[in-house]
Amino acid sequence: MATGVPERMPRNVKFALTGVWFQAVVNLFAASLVQSEVDDRQAHGQEVQNLGLVHFAIYVSYAVAAALLLSGVFAGKRFAWVRVTILWVEGLAVVISLINLVSSGVPTAVLGLLLAFGIASVMMGQTGREWFYRGAVADSGPADWGEEPGPMG
Repeated sequence: MATGVPERMPRNVKFALTGVWFQAVVNLFAASLVQSEVDDRQAHGQEVQNLGLVHFAIYVSYAVAAALLLSGVFAGKRFAWVRVTILWVEGLAVVISLINLVSSGVPTAVLGLLLAFGIASVMMGQTGREWFYRGAVADSGPADWGEEPGPMG
């Protein structure tokens, strides 16, 4: 920036990051709730079916929440890894939402699916790419990828 004034984050990227923060808080809350329920059942001598799988799901949920929180914190710094991390998490959210929708018919899975698609579409769009790649369009051609242009251009 020649003027020394920091560039403002585009509005749709801000909305997408609001969704990222929401997902992080919900993941953290859900993992804590399930962890508390499992601990209570074990403390009262009740059996928890598929305990290993439940613990795995809890830890994945904590890890996803941490990744989303870190992405939200560093999004203003325009690091490219933030966009990639968010896209991976949203891809995971789409898969999990589809599994929930198909296997158990949970209607709230549609909300997770729509939120994931909305966030991913912003991050995959030109505005998201330009924000996280500091104004350079990520798919503009081989010259931007560090390769020499071929004989045709």
